Amino acid sequence: MTQVQRDSGGSTTGPGPDKTAMDQGMRALSYLISGVLLYGALGWVGDHFLHTNFLLPIGIVLGAGLGVYLTIKRLQAQELGAPQAPRATRTTTTKTEGDR
Repeated sequence: MTQVQRDSGGSTTGPGPDKTAMDQGMRALSYLISGVLLYGALGWVGDHFLHTNFLLPIGIVLGAGLGVYLTIKRLQAQELGAPQAPRATRTTTTKTEGDR
């Protein structure tokens, strides 16, 4: 069993789940689910109004394909070091006697 240490602030330190990997997995899953739902719904609406039976399966397959494509593009962008979100950085400079 792994012990987790708590510092005085109550936060945990030590081994734990990798949050970035979990975030990437959840993002990939949400792209797949939302793609299938969105394009499947568009296909269903098209089938309903056009009185056809082939747009729903096409929409589902197209949505899954686009979800996979978006997941790959997003992970490649993160791997290449593209900026994800601006972070507030705080720099402090100290003046020495010779600086003006």
